[in-house]
Amino acid sequence: MANSSKRIRIAYDLTVDGKLIHSFNTNKPLRYVQGKKEILPGLEKALKGLKPGERKTVRLLPRDAYGLENPASIMEMPKVRFPKRDHFIGKEIRSQKDGKYLASVKEVRKETLVLNFNHPLAGKTLHYDVHIISVDERTF
Repeated sequence: MANSSKRIRIAYDLTVDGKLIHSFNTNKPLRYVQGKKEILPGLEKALKGLKPGERKTVRLLPRDAYGLENPASIMEMPKVRFPKRDHFIGKEIRSQKDGKYLASVKEVRKETLVLNFNHPLAGKTLHYDVHIISVDERTF
Protein backbone atom coordinates (compact mmCIF):
# COMPACT_ATOMS: atom_id res chain seq x y z
CA MET A 1 0.00 0.00 0.00
CA ALA A 2 1.46 3.37 -1.01
CA ASN A 3 1.65 6.29 1.39
CA SER A 4 1.27 9.92 0.41
CA SER A 5 4.39 11.77 1.49
CA LYS A 6 5.65 15.28 0.87
CA ARG A 7 8.87 15.87 -1.00
CA ILE A 8 10.47 18.98 0.39
CA ARG A 9 13.26 21.12 -1.04
CA ILE A 10 14.98 23.54 1.33
CA ALA A 11 17.88 25.96 1.35
CA TYR A 12 19.59 26.53 4.68
CA ASP A 13 22.58 27.81 6.56
CA LEU A 14 23.74 25.77 9.55
CA THR A 15 25.79 27.60 12.16
CA VAL A 16 27.43 26.26 15.31
CA ASP A 17 29.02 28.58 17.85
CA GLY A 18 28.52 31.46 15.39
CA LYS A 19 30.43 29.72 12.57
CA LEU A 20 28.87 28.63 9.29
CA ILE A 21 29.21 24.84 9.15
CA HIS A 22 27.12 23.91 6.11
CA SER A 23 24.94 25.57 3.54
CA PHE A 24 22.49 24.54 0.83
CA ASN A 25 21.43 27.33 -1.53
CA THR A 26 18.37 27.68 -3.74
CA ASN A 27 20.32 26.47 -6.80
CA LYS A 28 21.33 23.23 -5.07
CA PRO A 29 18.76 22.65 -2.32
CA LEU A 30 18.55 19.78 0.13
CA ARG A 31 15.76 17.37 -0.79
CA TYR A 32 14.04 15.07 1.66
CA VAL A 33 10.78 13.18 2.10
CA GLN A 34 8.77 14.24 5.15
CA GLY A 35 8.43 11.37 7.64
CA LYS A 36 11.16 9.17 6.14
CA LYS A 37 13.82 10.18 8.73
CA GLU A 38 16.13 11.56 6.04
CA ILE A 39 17.04 14.62 8.15
CA LEU A 40 17.38 15.17 11.89
CA PRO A 41 14.02 14.45 13.55
CA GLY A 42 14.08 17.75 15.46
CA LEU A 43 14.59 19.72 12.25
CA GLU A 44 11.92 17.74 10.41
CA LYS A 45 9.42 18.37 13.22
CA ALA A 46 10.18 22.11 13.23
CA LEU A 47 9.61 22.38 9.47
CA LYS A 48 6.45 20.29 9.28
CA GLY A 49 3.54 22.19 7.76
CA LEU A 50 5.58 25.07 6.34
CA LYS A 51 4.69 26.29 2.86
CA PRO A 52 6.91 27.23 -0.10
CA GLY A 53 8.52 30.63 0.41
CA GLU A 54 8.31 30.48 4.20
CA ARG A 55 11.42 30.90 6.32
CA LYS A 56 12.15 29.64 9.79
CA THR A 57 15.00 29.78 12.27
CA VAL A 58 15.41 26.49 14.12
CA ARG A 59 17.61 25.93 17.18
CA LEU A 60 18.35 22.29 18.01
CA LEU A 61 19.86 21.41 21.37
CA PRO A 62 22.31 18.47 21.41
CA ARG A 63 19.62 16.06 22.64
CA ASP A 64 17.55 16.89 19.53
CA ALA A 65 20.50 16.76 17.14
CA TYR A 66 23.57 14.49 17.49
CA GLY A 67 23.35 13.89 21.22
CA LEU A 68 25.78 14.67 23.98
CA GLU A 69 29.43 13.77 23.65
CA ASN A 70 29.99 10.33 25.17
CA PRO A 71 33.29 10.10 27.11
CA ALA A 72 33.38 6.34 26.45
CA SER A 73 33.76 7.15 22.74
CA ILE A 74 37.17 8.76 23.31
CA MET A 75 39.91 6.15 23.01
CA GLU A 76 43.68 5.98 22.91
CA MET A 77 45.22 3.93 20.10
CA PRO A 78 48.79 3.21 18.96
CA LYS A 79 50.15 5.68 16.38
CA VAL A 80 51.53 2.82 14.29
CA ARG A 81 47.97 1.88 13.29
CA PHE A 82 47.62 5.15 11.37
CA PRO A 83 49.61 6.82 8.59
CA LYS A 84 51.78 9.77 9.70
CA ARG A 85 49.54 12.16 7.74
CA ASP A 86 46.88 11.42 10.40
CA HIS A 87 49.11 12.37 13.36
CA PHE A 88 47.76 15.87 14.06
CA ILE A 89 44.99 17.34 16.21
CA GLY A 90 41.71 17.79 14.36
CA LYS A 91 42.49 15.28 11.60
CA GLU A 92 39.37 13.33 10.64
CA ILE A 93 39.94 9.60 10.36
CA ARG A 94 37.75 7.93 7.75
CA SER A 95 37.00 4.32 6.91
CA GLN A 96 39.27 2.93 4.20
CA LYS A 97 36.32 0.93 2.85
CA ASP A 98 33.66 3.60 2.31
CA GLY A 99 35.29 6.88 3.37
CA LYS A 100 32.71 7.53 6.10
CA TYR A 101 33.68 9.51 9.21
CA LEU A 102 34.99 7.39 12.06
CA ALA A 103 36.82 9.69 14.46
CA SER A 104 38.88 12.84 14.90
CA VAL A 105 42.28 13.15 16.52
CA LYS A 106 41.80 14.86 19.86
CA GLU A 107 45.36 14.60 21.16
CA VAL A 108 48.75 13.42 19.87
CA ARG A 109 50.96 11.66 22.42
CA LYS A 110 54.42 10.13 22.11
CA GLU A 111 53.25 6.62 21.12
CA THR A 112 49.49 7.03 20.77
CA LEU A 113 46.66 9.09 19.31
CA VAL A 114 43.63 10.00 21.40
CA LEU A 115 40.65 9.56 19.07
CA ASN A 116 37.15 10.96 19.50
CA PHE A 117 34.59 8.61 17.92
CA ASN A 118 31.63 10.90 18.71
CA HIS A 119 29.89 12.61 15.80
CA PRO A 120 31.69 15.92 15.10
CA LEU A 121 28.55 17.85 16.09
CA ALA A 122 27.83 15.85 19.26
CA GLY A 123 27.33 18.16 22.22
CA LYS A 124 26.70 21.17 19.96
CA THR A 125 23.63 23.37 19.62
CA LEU A 126 22.73 23.70 15.94
CA HIS A 127 21.22 26.86 14.43
CA TYR A 128 19.42 26.52 11.10
CA ASP A 129 18.13 29.39 8.97
CA VAL A 130 15.79 27.59 6.58
CA HIS A 131 13.96 28.70 3.43
CA ILE A 132 11.28 26.32 2.10
CA ILE A 133 11.70 26.20 -1.68
CA SER A 134 9.03 23.67 -2.62
CA VAL A 135 6.62 21.15 -1.17
CA ASP A 136 5.38 18.45 -3.54
CA GLU A 137 2.86 15.69 -2.86
CA ARG A 138 4.00 12.30 -4.18
CA THR A 139 2.71 8.76 -3.81
CA PHE A 140 5.27 6.19 -2.75
